[in-house]
This record gives sequence, C-alpha cells and structure tokens, in this order.
Amino acid sequence: MNASNDPLLHELTDAVYRCVLEPDGWSQVMALMRQRFPSSAQTFYFLERDARRLRAVCLDGIERRRLADFDALFFAGDNPWMRVSERLHRPGIVRTNERLDAVLGEEGALYRCAYYHDWMRPQGFHFTIGNTLLAEAGTIANVTLMRPRDMPTFDAAEVRDFETLTGHMRRALALSARLEREDPRLARAQALAGLPLPVAVVRADLGLVYANAAMERLLAQPCGLHLRAGRLAAASAELQPRLAALAARAADGVAADGAALWLRERGGSRRLRLEVLPCRGAANTLLPPQRLAMLVAQPASASPAELVGALVELCGCTRSEARLAAALGAGQGLREAAGRLGISYESARVYLKAVYRKLDVHDRAQLVGRLARLGDWQA
Repeated sequence: MNASNDPLLHELTDAVYRCVLEPDGWSQVMALMRQRFPSSAQTFYFLERDARRLRAVCLDGIERRRLADFDALFFAGDNPWMRVSERLHRPGIVRTNERLDAVLGEEGALYRCAYYHDWMRPQGFHFTIGNTLLAEAGTIANVTLMRPRDMPTFDAAEVRDFETLTGHMRRALALSARLEREDPRLARAQALAGLPLPVAVVRADLGLVYANAAMERLLAQPCGLHLRAGRLAAASAELQPRLAALAARAADGVAADGAALWLRERGGSRRLRLEVLPCRGAANTLLPPQRLAMLVAQPASASPAELVGALVELCGCTRSEARLAAALGAGQGLREAAGRLGISYESARVYLKAVYRKLDVHDRAQLVGRLARLGDWQA
C-alpha cells in the first residue's frame, strides 16, 4: 500500500503528534508500531553514553528480568553498535542489521557479540530496525523494533516508511523538549505552530482559544469547517450538533473512541477528517486552566474500495467480511447490507461476528469508531 494512502501510518502520525501535549501517549504509539511494522519488541528509550545506562520510556516485548543485564552487554566493547555509534546513532539514519554490516564491511558482525548471544537471542530477537530521535549532551533517544529469526528482515518498503514515521517522531520529541525548557504559555503556541497538521484549541462551547498557522490556512478555504463569531462550526447544519457534543465531552476529559467527523467542502469532493481530543489541563501545565478540547484535521483520500483493502491487509478480514464491515460503517443496516452484497442474513451475521473478533470490537458503535481510523467514507 502506498504510504500516502496508508490509514495505519496516518493513525500513527496522529498519535505521534498527540504526544507533544500528552507525553504518556508514547505507549499507544508503540502499540500501533507493532501493527504497522509486525515485530516482537517495540522500544523507545534514552541511552546515556557517559553513564553507560539505559533510561526506558516504553519497552514493549522486553523481558523485565533482562533489563538488569542490558547496560553491561550493550555498552561492552565487542558490541558492533558501539563501534559505529558516532556514525549511526545520529538523527535520521535508519539502522538495520544490513546497514551495520555495510558500515563495518563485514557480514554478521552483530551475531558474534555477547549483546546478541546473551541478551537478544534468549528473548528470540534476531533482526532490528532503529532510528535516533535526539542526540545531544551525551544522551541519545532511540526507537528500535526487533523481529525473531523466523520472520523476514525489514524490507526496503518498511525501511522507507519507518524513516518517514520516525521523522515525525523526531519533530514531536523536539517540540516536547522545547515545552519542558521554555515558558509554558509561549512554548505552547510555538509548539502547536510547528505542527504540520491543522490544530485548534477550543473551549467546551467551541470558542476558539488558539489555531496554528495550518489551521488558519484551512479555515480560509471552503473545507466544511469555519469560524463564526469566534466559534468553530461545521458548515453542515446536520453535523454541527455532533461537533458540539464531541467538543463538550472532550473538554470534560472524555476520550471517545472514534471521536471524529468527516467533513466535505460544499460543492466539492475534498474530504477532511476532524478528530476531537481532550486537553487534560490537570496533567499538563502547557494549557490554561480551562475546559479545553483539541481539534486536529487531516485530509482524507481513501475510497471505499481502499477501506476494504485496508481491512483485508491490516486486519486479516476476508473480502466478504471487509465489504460487509464497510457497508455497516457507511450507515447500512445488517439486512440492507446483506441484500446489497447478495448474501443471506444468517451469513451476514456470521461475517459480522468474524469482523468483531478481528477488529477487537464488541458492537456497532465500536466498529464505526475502528473503521474511522482505517479509511474514509461519508458517515
């Protein structure tokens, strides 16, 4: 799938930028990484070179009892990663086993060191891919994924998509660092201004508190969203009550699954996905003490056929199950969808149970929320 039309990669990008205001969101990023880049371990951590120790942020898939041995084995002189640290532990350079061999000019260097034999191999790890997000003052922020021997190595397409995604992660981490160091009110505006996606902070009544430059440009266009008397509003009168309800819930700190609207410009075909997120003021000093919500907009280009493809490719649905799920997500009832697909109602019920299981949802509302993150249709 082309990365520009990859729903899961878009979802990952959204989750990464949410971490600027919600630092505890990195665990969700790692969970999505596991889906987008199948792997047995997904890690985000800081290496403190002078102290020769690891400081963990998220270590999904790592055996906790092995952490006590990591520092001694990773920083050991026979670890080839340490031999090329100055060259490869730099922001933007994707590291793989193959890249390590190419830099060292020898094949299988990793597999001859104690770090591999005494730390990686006992946990079933063989192939790796990683990138450095930050390197300053002897501290390196790394994200690394690991695969077992019975899986293939990371191919060229995965390396390319991983490089794109970790570029967003570098930007988000740099903005987070700025938030910690600068005056909170000034830093908040500067951080949101630096985001490439249109972002607005609103009160519970949709009164606009802040819009970054990308959002201001969007509001100047016929995008299905506009500013009226200081409040954001949907151009569609039918969607406005739902937008208001989502903003009020988010301002109360309620993170609703699938809390998004699909907007379409009047007289045009361009669509926009508008996600409504809580701004947890109590846990975040970057925002003023108000009931606030954050609106994040992203262009949507996936067709219904691409949604079906995403369900098949990313979720393991059969094409029949995927077509039924897409029909239900478009607002059709189960009997109506069965009739249009030319299957019996009983067969549709069987397909629906399989879809619920594969998407890990339990009812129609959760299904619609899950589909909203996979593709684009007019809800």
